[in-house]
Amino acid sequence: MQGTLLDRRAVVGSLIVSVLAAACGAQTPVSQEPSPTVAAQSASPTATPLAPVRIARSAAHLGDGVAANGDFRGAGKSQIALIQDPNRDQSLRITVRESSGDGETFSDSVWLALGPRSFALTRAKFAVADVNADGKDDLVALYDAGENRSRMLVFRSSGTTFGPPETWWEGDDYTWSRARNLLAGKFSANDRDSLLVTYQYDNSDMRIHAFDSTGTAFIFGGSQGVFDSGAGQFDLALAKFAVGRFTRNSGPQQIALLYQYPNARLRVHLLDPGPTGLAITKNVYETNEGDYDLSRGSFAAADVTGDGRDDLIAIYSDDDGSARVQVFDAASSFKPANGFTGWASLSSGSSCAGATALVLGDWNGDRKIDAAALVPGDGVAFRSSVLRNIGGAFAVTSTTEPTVCPRWPLTGLPLNGASATKRPLYVKVDNNQHARPHYGIAQADQVYEWLVEGLTTRLAAVFQSRDPNVIGSVRSARITDTPIVPSLDAAFVYSGGGPEELMRLHYEAAVARRYVDLSPGYGWGYRVGFRDAPYNYFTSYAALRDALAGAPSGDQPVSIPSWDFLPNANGDAQAGGFGDSGSASAITIPYRAGFTVRYQYDPGSRSYARFQDGVREADGATGEVIAAKNVVVIGTEVHFTTDYGLDPAGSPKLFMQLVGSGQASVFRDGRREDVTWIRPDVFDVFQFRNAAGEAVRLEPGQTWIHIVPSDWSIPSQ
Repeated sequence: MQGTLLDRRAVVGSLIVSVLAAACGAQTPVSQEPSPTVAAQSASPTATPLAPVRIARSAAHLGDGVAANGDFRGAGKSQIALIQDPNRDQSLRITVRESSGDGETFSDSVWLALGPRSFALTRAKFAVADVNADGKDDLVALYDAGENRSRMLVFRSSGTTFGPPETWWEGDDYTWSRARNLLAGKFSANDRDSLLVTYQYDNSDMRIHAFDSTGTAFIFGGSQGVFDSGAGQFDLALAKFAVGRFTRNSGPQQIALLYQYPNARLRVHLLDPGPTGLAITKNVYETNEGDYDLSRGSFAAADVTGDGRDDLIAIYSDDDGSARVQVFDAASSFKPANGFTGWASLSSGSSCAGATALVLGDWNGDRKIDAAALVPGDGVAFRSSVLRNIGGAFAVTSTTEPTVCPRWPLTGLPLNGASATKRPLYVKVDNNQHARPHYGIAQADQVYEWLVEGLTTRLAAVFQSRDPNVIGSVRSARITDTPIVPSLDAAFVYSGGGPEELMRLHYEAAVARRYVDLSPGYGWGYRVGFRDAPYNYFTSYAALRDALAGAPSGDQPVSIPSWDFLPNANGDAQAGGFGDSGSASAITIPYRAGFTVRYQYDPGSRSYARFQDGVREADGATGEVIAAKNVVVIGTEVHFTTDYGLDPAGSPKLFMQLVGSGQASVFRDGRREDVTWIRPDVFDVFQFRNAAGEAVRLEPGQTWIHIVPSDWSIPSQ
């Protein structure tokens, strides 16, 4: 399987909305002693003797990768598995990190390395389980295989390596985006671990599906599942889960369901295996209104108090990246030990709200469960805070790498508590002189400018991080959009098109498999009186979101690959592959008369002003001027074709080759770097390499992308 992507997603989950008209490197630890209050508590004797330590298991996102913990050697000791794509080319590397015994220093070894196009981490959800009952924990991934098909993949541990992924189950009509959480544990009398998947149905109905292991395959227990909450009960976007034995010290494991209710009220429910499935005990713990924001916490379960029952451990982050390490004591009905102040605190920059990977294990061999909080840095690097359990408190030792908390995949700007799984909108916008100024365009994450018949141009604005009140004017689709929409998993918004083009857009599997026809009569768009038809069809972000809510799986989360951005806007114009760049404060895109585009760099805002036909571009809705952080010009084969009919004037359509590689120019920070663009598949984003083979990275912010014939010269000065 090495060197081969598990499956090219023959189908993207994109909706088409037709609006008719570490690097695990050396890390320098910094010790941090507990506060006097916590230290005093830790000196108090514990009434209950330590029970034999149980291996904790969990898997959590760490930036673009995953951090998991378990006993992968089968020697009764915990290790950390770092699952990463080191080159951003869908290669895969799994590094196992082990404590040297002092609980503070760790060594790394690579247990599996797969080549480019082998495995897409954005399409995988992980868990840790001993699926063949050989005493060694394995890695399991629920993988999006396309065409509404999912796979259960197993990376079996030999004790020193992981084998390449093996397909243990594959199911049609199993929507990966609805399968939110992969949970592993001993939920029955079977010696082998089984898997549970929390699955979101419409109307806030949560079911939990069971997958039992035979030792060589998984048996799916059926879509009815082992638990059905019924409608109106659980929106999985507001839930987090952990597996443990919370009310007993033996027998089947249980599931803690943490749920965010209105007014910042957190409730903990327990799901307990029984003869007919999972039975729920609600409200075993509840906070007061306003006390707890679940989205700020990262959770895992283990017996940190040493009483034989598993507790919930949380890293609860503040805005500055500081955090409190809290223990919800199962023996005290999950009331937090030492209150919400917790067992320890982490300094500023040590955590990311809701995105800190929390892993658990006995790092120093003292038969107490310790923890580690891992926070993403740039690339595969990360910052680590090791939490040694000293009884009633954690002693903290931290490294000092700069953190890069989760960002919007299309802008590289901080999420600030939002969700990067929101489905983007790809909206066709007219660029005729009668359709200017454009409305909503300043709030787009990306804007593509496309050549169309007659060698005029049309725009496609991609919205995810911002929600414009007005978008317009919306115009017809083109066949040139089809290679881009799949990489965004976007809803494609347009107003009509040629019949041959619409046939492909609606039914060809490589573009989409769900189609919603939203004509003006349905209320999703409207005509404005200040422009003549056909340049007067407008819509809004809110209207399109309402449309998506009624579309098949339209409101389900997406996982899209991120463009390669610098970690922050540090002002170094030669960083990120721009070492041999030249000055470029003015850029010309030589479209035909009336469509010529010029960009002028503004050093004060470190952005490019856009001029079209000599007029400065500003948003017609807000007056906000275009201030692009990046301008990307992609050269490729552009040719005329009659395969998709002729336009009303009798002109042939255009087609562009956007898979493979070619020449491009990237402009940022007033400089130009001529590069090679690489894009193996329509589901991939463009990557850029300079002449030395280095990755060329973008400045966080809005990007304008021009697709032009490869023989065009792009003047700059």
